[in-house]
This record gives sequence, C-alpha cells and structure tokens, in this order.
Amino acid sequence: MDMMTIAKVMTPAPAMVEPKVALREVCRLMAERRIRHVPVVSDDGLVGIISDRDIQEALPSPADPGGATEFAAALDRITAWEVMTEQVITVTPQTPLAEAAQLLAKRKIGCLPVMERGRLVGIVTETDMLQALTTVLDKIAGSPQFEVTVADAPGRVCEVSRLCADLPPHVGVFVLARTEPMGPGGSGGRALVLGFHQALEPREILRVLEGAGIRVLSFKDPQPDRATRGESR
Repeated sequence: MDMMTIAKVMTPAPAMVEPKVALREVCRLMAERRIRHVPVVSDDGLVGIISDRDIQEALPSPADPGGATEFAAALDRITAWEVMTEQVITVTPQTPLAEAAQLLAKRKIGCLPVMERGRLVGIVTETDMLQALTTVLDKIAGSPQFEVTVADAPGRVCEVSRLCADLPPHVGVFVLARTEPMGPGGSGGRALVLGFHQALEPREILRVLEGAGIRVLSFKDPQPDRATRGESR
C-alpha cells in the first residue's frame, strides 16, 4: 500500500484572513464555509490560526446584563490578531498521514496548516484525518482488527493509539483507531477498534496490548489457521 501523505487529504487553498480583520468577519467566514479554523496570514506569511473556541472565549456572553450590546460591539472591535494562536504547528504536503495524526493527538489541536516553501497551500483537520483513515481501513479490510476496552477518560484513546503506532514495522503497521459504543446505547462504555496492515506477528501485538493493561475483547485474523493464544475471533 502506498504511503498516504497530507497532500492526499488536505483542503487546498483554504479560507484565510488578515490579522486586522474583525471577529465579525471571521465568524461570517466560518459560518459561510462551515469551518472551525481559519489561518491568519500577512505579507510575512502565516502568522497565526484562529478557532471558533478562540472567538467564544474572547467574546462576552450575550446572556449577561447588557451582554447583547457588548457582544455586538466586541465583534467589531476585537481583531483576529488579538485572539489568534501565534505558535502554529504546521506540516507539509509530503508529511505522512500517521505523523500528522500523532501531532494532532499529542498537541491536542484540531487542525494543521499545510506549508510549502513558506506559503500556505492547504489545511488538514481532525475530520479530514478521520475520513482518510476510514478510507484506509476500507482498503485493508483483510487486516486484523483488535477491539479493546478503553475507559472513557481524557487522553486514553491517544495513549493506546501511540502505543500501537510505536510497534516495530515487522510486527504490524498501525493505521487506524476508532471508538464504538459498547452495550445498548453505549451504556457499557467505549470500545477502541484498532486496525493494522500487514500484521505479521499478531501474538506480539496482543502481548504488547495486554502488557499495557489493555483487555482484548476480540481479534479478527485474515489467516484463520494462524495460531494465536485462544483469543476470540
């Protein structure tokens, strides 16, 4: 399978604003494009990124006394420059998809601007990554999948994903982690489905998971005659 890179999943020529643009215009752009992140660009190139959360935190609540008037005034008074994140983590079109996914998880960010030769050429979001990884999983439907119990706590999914991503290539290439509810209505917590491509040593994968205290619920092997340790399939 060809290595997937950001160039294959990014949104090219993304919407962007200048630093002095008022938040009202940023909000209009987000609503019009149905996006949650907007790069801030000046003559010097990319200088920041602004998210819908940044805007929410910068504006007064319309529910407060006199809030509606103050809210409207703030939309016109506050600029993108005042609320944007200046330390922007970026990738290039050639960045491997797995590397970008790890950046999103480790830095707990929702998007990555894509830069090439100092110029903003695209943007990739969490949604783009999920759609791309789902496509990958469809293409490798014959690869084994693990279903593990994951506590519904912040950081747990990222922890398990990093554990699998660090497996040696000769053991198996980790490509996807997605959550699914367990039990009727998801009342039993969440299950994390892990997808691997070219899993040559499934027993080693199981050993690593169990060694980290992760309970394996099931294991699907495309080679049913291959010996495992009695895990359900």
